[in-house]
Amino acid sequence: MRNAATACLVSALWLAVVAHADDGVPVTAANAPLGNPLEVLQPAYRLGSFTHFAQIIASRQIARGGPVAELPRAPRDLSGVRYQWGGKNVTLAEHLERNKVMAYLVIKDGAVVYETYRYGTRDSTPFVSWSMAKSFVGTLTGLAIADGKIESVDDPTTRYVPELAESGYGANSLRDLLQMSSGVKFIEDYSGAPSLEAKAWIEGNVNRSVRYTDTIAWFKERIHPPGTRFYYSSMEPEVMGWIVHRSTGDYLADYLSKKIWSRLGAEHDASWMVDRPGGLEIGSCCINASLRDYGRFGLLILNGGRAGDQQLVPEKWVRKMTRPDAARPFLHPGKLEGKPEFGYQDYWWLWPTEDNAVMARGAFGQGITVDFDDYVVIVQTAIWDRADNSEDWLEAAALQRAIIAGLRSGGSR
Repeated sequence: MRNAATACLVSALWLAVVAHADDGVPVTAANAPLGNPLEVLQPAYRLGSFTHFAQIIASRQIARGGPVAELPRAPRDLSGVRYQWGGKNVTLAEHLERNKVMAYLVIKDGAVVYETYRYGTRDSTPFVSWSMAKSFVGTLTGLAIADGKIESVDDPTTRYVPELAESGYGANSLRDLLQMSSGVKFIEDYSGAPSLEAKAWIEGNVNRSVRYTDTIAWFKERIHPPGTRFYYSSMEPEVMGWIVHRSTGDYLADYLSKKIWSRLGAEHDASWMVDRPGGLEIGSCCINASLRDYGRFGLLILNGGRAGDQQLVPEKWVRKMTRPDAARPFLHPGKLEGKPEFGYQDYWWLWPTEDNAVMARGAFGQGITVDFDDYVVIVQTAIWDRADNSEDWLEAAALQRAIIAGLRSGGSR
């Protein structure tokens, strides 16, 4: 995927972009280069591609509906927020600049207390979610269960998609998939290095020589027994998304629209990447939505699945997917293999128990944090230099803890 010629081209383009900025024309989301589907993760293209993703890769609309749920405003001065990092006191403004944050939203007690847009983004910009989409798949799974389309998370995957018997995932339960513990080997790598995973992405989503769901059968090697160890793999929500689609008969975008987006009070239509025009959504990735609409989704989870006077997601399911599974301690905060600072459940990252918070998060700094004790939702979109580094997430959490503590001092719900 990556070669010397490509590297030279990217370097040349990046120099041209910098020169453009030096000429007095700032690079913004409106004029940044977009790149093609193989270039969207490269530094020169991140700003443009992360804010115009549906123009680069085919997506299906997630239609909004009904009146907009207005978010009241109760501005708070967060300039005094500080957190310790690298032996220094870091301010919110310093964090946003150094970590290349495109937009940031803080909602406290249902009201917007802080909202900022940078790099020329605005309140209607459709920010790509990357792996935050996984948390939407986890939520839709609960809806499919409530609708009687899926009987139990302990059902075998092949009950809903018999074709999975051709892959390693045929030996798994839905619970294994939701908890990233299938045991099937899948190397999560954003570097572009040659691999079976990269081949699946390119052939299934870029060249479209096969359907992306067909590539699932390529992954057969098992590295541990089902349901015994955490092993992060973007193929597992892809399989789960296929199961939700097959069981409900709806495309994921349509199901999300029907059950949530059209009833949530969203301001804007959103979209979800598909493997080809008219194809299936990628369960692991790439919803495109505005900052405040991501915030509304966070509020839905914070409120136990309620939006206004409507129970959109069963409260029992919201509790299940945002609390540790007592039967699987290897998923608890502090126990997670490779990422011990967090826990994991149904495609949500669990903060340490004392925080009572969860996060939907995606590569290069996309995040929706829901703090249940202090009734806070924080949404971040970014173009970090690194795709998925534990230190970057720990720093993001340090800032969020400082913000929550600052808001708490002024009273909480």
